[in-house]
Amino acid sequence: MLAGRNWAGVRAASVRLPSIKKPATALRAPIHDGSALPLPGKDDRREQVDGAVDDAFDLIRSQKKSRRNLYLLVALFIVLVFARQFGFFGDIHEGQSLPEIEVEKVDELLAKTSLVPRLGDAAAPVRVIEFFDYACGHCRRMAPLVDEAVAEDERVSVIMLEYPVLGRESQLAARYALAAELQGSYAVYHRALMFSTVPYTDEGLTDLGKSLGLDAEQLNIDAYGAEVEDTLVQNRIIGKAIGVDGTPTFVVGDILFVGAIDKAAFFGLIASQMPE
Repeated sequence: MLAGRNWAGVRAASVRLPSIKKPATALRAPIHDGSALPLPGKDDRREQVDGAVDDAFDLIRSQKKSRRNLYLLVALFIVLVFARQFGFFGDIHEGQSLPEIEVEKVDELLAKTSLVPRLGDAAAPVRVIEFFDYACGHCRRMAPLVDEAVAEDERVSVIMLEYPVLGRESQLAARYALAAELQGSYAVYHRALMFSTVPYTDEGLTDLGKSLGLDAEQLNIDAYGAEVEDTLVQNRIIGKAIGVDGTPTFVVGDILFVGAIDKAAFFGLIASQMPE
């Protein structure tokens, strides 16, 4: 059973889509003295990197007589500039509460979606929604926790919304996974994609279906069919409606967060949504 409500915010990275601005309430991370502080956001991280760059310049000016130190400090400066520009330090996990109207909007849009694969019982009281991409490393990192959450507690179900953003191979993998849903084999096909190194090509994805006992010819046909196409379009509409700007993005109850978090944080968040 999932239990416990104390969980800590941790680092997470995500693939960025165009941002959609919306009000958010930051989740707070507990610290050792029992109080809580807001999680640092992008502005805090940028200030930290800017400060480090300024420090590097100060050191360069004060160490001009030492050529070796100068080379080292210039290298440090270059690394920091690239880190600032390209986000090498990774994003800080941020959570936000969705207004009730947006939760209702998600339900409305899901009802219009052709294919809505789900892990777990549809009647489970706690619903998790995951927007993911098979080529996303952090999505793969979270996959075992998603499986474990469903297997450990029958009160949890996870709606899997294919959200391919990393190119043609991601699109192909998503298409074939949804085609597997049409044959009632989404879960096994999804896990095969997440936990193995299957080539994301028509041939590789069709062969995977065949090895899992699916009708390979029909799988290939369905992957390019109207139901799969409509589902991918609708998933993007749902994501934009609630401001999804990265993968993986999770909606647990009425809380949305982007990126990979650890088991304690993920299970704690799910536990916080359990009915009393």
